[in-house]
Amino acid sequence: MRTSRHPAMEEQRQFWDWHWQHWQKRRTVNPWKDRRHETILTLLRTLRLNHPQILDIGCGPGWYTEKLAQFGQTTGIDLSDEAISIAQSRFPHVTFLVGDIYEMPLPAGHFDVVVSQEVIDHVSNQVAFVKRAAHVLKPGGYLILSCANKFVMERLGEGEFPQQPAAHIAQHLDIKGLKRLLRAHFHVRRTMTILPIGTRGILRLINSYKLNSLFGWLISPTYLEALKERAGLGYTLIVLAQKHT
Repeated sequence: MRTSRHPAMEEQRQFWDWHWQHWQKRRTVNPWKDRRHETILTLLRTLRLNHPQILDIGCGPGWYTEKLAQFGQTTGIDLSDEAISIAQSRFPHVTFLVGDIYEMPLPAGHFDVVVSQEVIDHVSNQVAFVKRAAHVLKPGGYLILSCANKFVMERLGEGEFPQQPAAHIAQHLDIKGLKRLLRAHFHVRRTMTILPIGTRGILRLINSYKLNSLFGWLISPTYLEALKERAGLGYTLIVLAQKHT
């Protein structure tokens, strides 16, 4: 839930330390996130880059950073000391840094790819976040970013998404809003959504069990889900963007 003011950086740090201390209870690793990451890995493969320098912003305990490292030299950064401590102990072959993305002395124009999964909707200054991602990318470098889809988040039913503590920032974006945010520094090459959910408004009809069962006589559930995702009705929004040259 959005608060009347954004929490200070130290409050955010404490929240994320708490979050990663309780990652199992908060179901931080789940099939939805695995699906999201596999989609991002597929996007990365399509770029056909030769041993790229990759930066994973908001890497958490590094579970997905370690998979990115299969493509090239990868650095993961996170605000949470707790998350980076876990990451460094589990994946010593990957470089991990702890700190504030806005203040860290990262090299300008150094990385070929920046990946950031469900971070931009949890920062107080999204414009500065995008600018920072552009700053560390080479001209023509790629940003692969995911966030919760505002269109879906506004149409979730009661209990579909857990209540969050006050220090949790939630500034959700829809496809148009995300494109508008990126255009100062990037060309948006591709957008997609995955994981269609929601039981309010138009999504109450679209995701109706009875209606979907009826359509099941005509088309497969897998194909129907893919149609919803292509229509922008997935919970997770993913974008591939390229920095202006």
